[in-house]
Amino acid sequence: MQIIKGLSSYILFRLCPDYRKRYPKGHFWSEGYFCVSCGSDYERAMKYIENQELYHRLPEY
Repeated sequence: MQIIKGLSSYILFRLCPDYRKRYPKGHFWSEGYFCVSCGSDYERAMKYIENQELYHRLPEY
């Protein structure tokens, strides 16, 4: 994951130099990451990805 995040931020900063002003310390990504297998429930995973903005607005109880 470190390689993916490091390389993608390197490319982004090369393509969009103005981002250096927004991220002066060079940290585009957060420290950690989360991954989980969606197994055979592909449809549910795709629905979540398509609507994740809505899911993150819902209050947690």
